[in-house]
Amino acid sequence: MGKAEYALKNTFLFTLVGLAGLTFALLTALGILPPQFGNHELRARGDVPIASVNGESVSKVEYLRALTAMQAGLDRSLSETDKRAALQVLIDEEVILQHALNIGLARSDPMARKNLVQALMRSTALLTDYETDTQKLETFFKENKHLFVAPRMVRVKVLTTDKVKTADTFRQAMINGETFDAAGRHLGLTEKDLPDDIPLGKAADYLGGTARDRLATLKEGEIIGPIKSGSESDRQYMFIWLMKATRLDVEFNEVAEIVKAEWQRRQEEKAFETYLSNLRQTADIRLHNDVIETVDRSDYTTPPDILN
Repeated sequence: MGKAEYALKNTFLFTLVGLAGLTFALLTALGILPPQFGNHELRARGDVPIASVNGESVSKVEYLRALTAMQAGLDRSLSETDKRAALQVLIDEEVILQHALNIGLARSDPMARKNLVQALMRSTALLTDYETDTQKLETFFKENKHLFVAPRMVRVKVLTTDKVKTADTFRQAMINGETFDAAGRHLGLTEKDLPDDIPLGKAADYLGGTARDRLATLKEGEIIGPIKSGSESDRQYMFIWLMKATRLDVEFNEVAEIVKAEWQRRQEEKAFETYLSNLRQTADIRLHNDVIETVDRSDYTTPPDILN
């Protein structure tokens, strides 16, 4: 390959990359639409082409979206040069898209396939018609309350000893009304160094699974122990005082926005599932069982470099 040809090829590639980047930046902002360009009105009144590339239309609606996105980023009114640049970006995008489809990029490139699927899922979500109100959201909250409860946070003080007699004496001191700290001091128990507040689920990392499970049954202010840990040759006896625990319940008003977002996400998922179900019904799908049956576990557990 000659220098001139090499330079031309690289110039073309850099141009494609630059255009793709510009197109991506612009398309990222395409959701910035004033109310009159909302989905419902657009679908109701239809669309007309503002240009065409190899017979494929460049949408006036997309052009208006591009102008809206450009205007949102400027303090001045759009000039004719700005408007031509916006249209040129959309034309260049169509040119690039057609070329990518012609060379089979949508099928051959894994990232392109993935992005295409995700784009379809997003577009399905945008076209989803749903209405919500406080009553619906409150009902959804009650039915799925476990999703919105924050992890239980606990503050504990933990004392340990390796002597069973000391553990028994400490336990008796608690029964007799001595305070946790005072009994620990005069009997020489060792205090574990722990963070002030830890999620209950992470307590096992500091105290072990048995202690975490016992801790989960406690009410604030209660003490448990001795809990045995370690091997016979390195036995430890642990006492845990649950000093503080965050409440486990939340009110709807505290998490209303989170509830709404989750409800909307589920509506979009249902819409896509319906859409995909319809696509499956109209598609000619055939399973080649004779090939499927030849797949062996070693085919997908052997490293690729060995297969090649």
